[in-house]
Amino acid sequence: MRRLLLSLCLLSGVAAAEAPAAESGTTIVGEQESSVGLFLTPWQDERASDLDRPPSRLAPATPSLDATDFGRSAAAYETLLAYRREQLQRVH
Repeated sequence: MRRLLLSLCLLSGVAAAEAPAAESGTTIVGEQESSVGLFLTPWQDERASDLDRPPSRLAPATPSLDATDFGRSAAAYETLLAYRREQLQRVH
């Protein structure tokens, strides 16, 4: 009898846990006669601060390149590469 009661309790918990999964999701309802488009209504109003935000996917403008700065950066990069090559040769 206890096993039966325990199994019923466990099954009712599983059934209750599965119910929200069936309810979650998005339901889109449109007009059957309209073949041109679909009207979507958001479930929540969008905040005003999110409407006019600056584009975040665009790359910022690159600064002008000075020849002396570029030469200095290239020399530093070459020095770093030489150091890494030396470290790899010591290991092998």
